[in-house]
Amino acid sequence: MIAAVLAVGLAGCSSSSSSSSSSTTPAAITPADKVTITRDSAGIPHITANNFRALGYGEALAFSQDNFCTLAQDFVTVNGQRSKYFGPKALSLNYSAGASDTNLDSDFFWQSVKSSGLVDQGLHQPPPLGPLPQVLSVYNGFVSGYNAYLKSGKLKDPTCAGKAWVRPITLSDMFLRGYQVVTEASSAQFLTMEANTKPPPATTTPATTTPASTSTTASASVGAPDPAALVADLGSNGNDTLGSNGIGVGSQDTAAGDGMVLANPHFPWRGTERFWMAQLTVPGQYNVEGGTLEGFPLIGIGFNQHVAWTHTVSTSFRFTFYQLSLVPGDPTSYYVDGQPVKMGTRTVAVDTGTGTARHTFYTTRWGTVADVARAGFHWTTAAAYAVDDSMGNDSFRAANQYLRMGQSTSVQSLLDVESSFLAIPTFNTIASDDTGHAYYGDVGNTPNVPLSLITTCTPKGLAQIVYSASGVVTLDGSRSACAWGTDPGTPVPGIFNASNLPHTIRTDYVENSNDSYWLANPSAPFPAYSPIIGTVDTEQGLRTRLGNQMIAQRVAGTDGFGAPKFTLGSLQSMWESNQSLQAQLTLTALVGACHASPSAKASNGTTVDLTAACTALAGYDKTGNLGASGGWLFSEWAAYAPSGNFWSDTFNAAQPLTTPSQLNTANPAILKALADAVLNLQSHHIALNATYGQVQHVTRNGTRIPIPGCDTGCFNAIYAADGTGGPLNAAPYGGVYDGSSLVLTTELTPGGPVSQGILTYSQATDPTSPWYDNMTKLYSQKKWVPLPYSASQLAQDHGTRTVTVAAAG
Repeated sequence: MIAAVLAVGLAGCSSSSSSSSSSTTPAAITPADKVTITRDSAGIPHITANNFRALGYGEALAFSQDNFCTLAQDFVTVNGQRSKYFGPKALSLNYSAGASDTNLDSDFFWQSVKSSGLVDQGLHQPPPLGPLPQVLSVYNGFVSGYNAYLKSGKLKDPTCAGKAWVRPITLSDMFLRGYQVVTEASSAQFLTMEANTKPPPATTTPATTTPASTSTTASASVGAPDPAALVADLGSNGNDTLGSNGIGVGSQDTAAGDGMVLANPHFPWRGTERFWMAQLTVPGQYNVEGGTLEGFPLIGIGFNQHVAWTHTVSTSFRFTFYQLSLVPGDPTSYYVDGQPVKMGTRTVAVDTGTGTARHTFYTTRWGTVADVARAGFHWTTAAAYAVDDSMGNDSFRAANQYLRMGQSTSVQSLLDVESSFLAIPTFNTIASDDTGHAYYGDVGNTPNVPLSLITTCTPKGLAQIVYSASGVVTLDGSRSACAWGTDPGTPVPGIFNASNLPHTIRTDYVENSNDSYWLANPSAPFPAYSPIIGTVDTEQGLRTRLGNQMIAQRVAGTDGFGAPKFTLGSLQSMWESNQSLQAQLTLTALVGACHASPSAKASNGTTVDLTAACTALAGYDKTGNLGASGGWLFSEWAAYAPSGNFWSDTFNAAQPLTTPSQLNTANPAILKALADAVLNLQSHHIALNATYGQVQHVTRNGTRIPIPGCDTGCFNAIYAADGTGGPLNAAPYGGVYDGSSLVLTTELTPGGPVSQGILTYSQATDPTSPWYDNMTKLYSQKKWVPLPYSASQLAQDHGTRTVTVAAAG
């Protein structure tokens, strides 16, 4: 233990300015306890151990040097203790960029999860539902390493050093964090809706509710849903912030005839859902490099000797609602097949720091009751709504799957792993291997809800309106026949097997940018699968369209980035070109309309002179590059632009990557949006021709770092606070809060992987760390860092620091 503590301090001395490598090795370390941690020049740790317990220990030490406080605060979250330490009314730590749950609601939810016993039940089940021995070992090791770092006294981050809420952790803490990760796009997003739900008085008579019925014609309509808000509130995963781009290139489209992957997840720049980079190695068993979300001790996106993979957020829903027909006079009982069933209850208590608050959750065979206001889903005396979540039993299975994914030797074996475990939480997978095969799949934990079940089991009325507006499925909870189906060969009931989920292996390319599976390769569109997975023949997002446009130009060699087909360098040049497809499609027409009508009324009624705005936009180069004059004005115009009647032409399923494309300049809201944008910039004292580099930024230890990228159809999507409303605009104006995060470009050569990447916000959240801003500055300059995988590649980095520690048990 003394050796381990000493090594913690030594490891913290890593410096990217070191001119030569060095190492420190404590004496008397047994082979089973030995962990070697080598920090490369970018601050990425390469961790090697002889077993998974020691690997987890070393990983926790290295991670804690960078991000201890962020994870420590999340352990407060998943233990339902935020109210005690941070006040019940404050907002909880973000799961994603837009999370806005109060601490009290968050605490109620997590106390309910803890009291449900789900974590303990899973821990004692055999694999695949319970943890594999290696997974359990790496988690146990991580717990020991985290606690050793805390005990060492080396914690200097002022965010949490010496705070009462910092404590040693247990295995349960880690598995609660795992549950948080897998349920973020399913039940966890209904946290507040469950925590604020309570039954109506039994005597209440709803004004607009049909009496309870076991028929599919029963409707429950209290108020009308808000279609514009449904997609955000009800969890459509094809959104722009919690999103991503992924490209897998096969032998036909690479210059060397091998495989190549671009990993480009768009994730929050703050909070728990930041990536952290590492190489984790147990010789002969596991050797994977890439990124992982904080507190998940296996690589989530990365590469090994033969395969590289990434994820994009899927359009697939991992949950459904059930509409309950309630027993008259008893709103906590519901019918199933004509028989009354009493709801279960789970009452939890939360220490608020000044007292105790309690809440009772109501449970059904279909899930927990929730009140979803924007869907019009309210608990009345006639109806209630429950959330059924496929991810609730997935925490250990997902960890098992990521272990096996890291051990894959080809994209086929990767598909076999996904097909066996079916545990991917709300992600597509894009991959390639060293034989030049590329893979796309939305093969995960998807509710077995085929179109036939949706057709026969969606209650008429409100549930149909919600489905039409958002794609969210609500089934009839009064009939057992409306339960999710079960396919043969699945590890748990109620989910699709791989034969009913979209996947393909090809030798040209696959691409996804958060639209459905339909056009993973446009030359071979997928047929329709269940609508719960996604839809076909539907309008594509700008990033999907741009991605396929850039790929076609790259393969043809017409993009100015060199000879035809992909090299690692041309893949990087393509990504960092920061093209804005929205600008390519609309800027010329917008400038023309502006010159034709150089004044317009803003939303506040002010008549705005647009003459200078016309000139600024005319000089914009249609990119998100730092020097793009007028780019910020265009971005603000796009933020204010109307979502309806934006295009004058319509989507054509026969031309999905090029339609629609014509700006509707006859819509007066187009110039009204420009007037609003002008007032926005003026109110913040921003010149109308300001560049992205002058506005879009992050600040690290008092230094302002300009950030390239844009949110107007840029592949390199970056989202910054712009004063247009919403919970994120508490950030400084122009401050980046979301977007490109971990970026990996990897070529799978016969001699092994060659990779370069960047972590846009850098490795560390600790402002005292040397890795707090180093990669952010490199990203600002369009620079990449090498990602050494083999010992010989790592030896070429002369700025490494190596320490050897004993993995204390």
